[in-house]
Amino acid sequence: MVYTFLRRIAKIILLLIYKIEIKGEEKLHCAGSFIISANHLSCADPVIIASLFERHIHFLAKQELFQTSVSSWFFNELEMIRVNRYSGSAIRPVRQTLRLLREGEIIGIFPEGTRVKEGKIQEPKKGVAFFAVKSGVPVLPVSITFSRTKMSFRRKVMVSIGEFIKIAESENPDYQAIANRLMQKSRELAKKDSGEAILPQKGSLPPLEKI
Repeated sequence: MVYTFLRRIAKIILLLIYKIEIKGEEKLHCAGSFIISANHLSCADPVIIASLFERHIHFLAKQELFQTSVSSWFFNELEMIRVNRYSGSAIRPVRQTLRLLREGEIIGIFPEGTRVKEGKIQEPKKGVAFFAVKSGVPVLPVSITFSRTKMSFRRKVMVSIGEFIKIAESENPDYQAIANRLMQKSRELAKKDSGEAILPQKGSLPPLEKI
């Protein structure tokens, strides 16, 4: 299987390039279906996450990554879910994602939709909330932080894995508010690792249930 082979190779390469520390390591081996929701700092983020978790993660990926025949073949082999961020229709990736969650798989989402520099704020897309509500599966917040150093070799990377969150049932869920709250969980994990003060989020927030 291409994913398993590349995951093993990536794990070796990452260990040579970075010094990776993990908090919440016990959740790397969890069974069942869930959604990984993480912040997005670099191109290495999905590779780092995929190398740590024992199971196959189906990441949502932007359409632009599939532009050439070679890249299209490669990312399809990895069973990534192609998303056109500028299309008004997302029926195919929505159906594919919900089917995988029903089948007990893991979905990986970077709610910000693009790489965001540390310290910057990007409003998350609603997708992570939509899939959590529609599928009923829990969300696992994850944060990735890189040490603030000019050294590129053996740079320290901290991966923090939070608690599983179950979205409380609601007849009319506010997907944007839920996505904001989930993204905030990843930011809080990152701020704890960097030693920054955690400020309360403003506005009305929907309830999230830890499980």
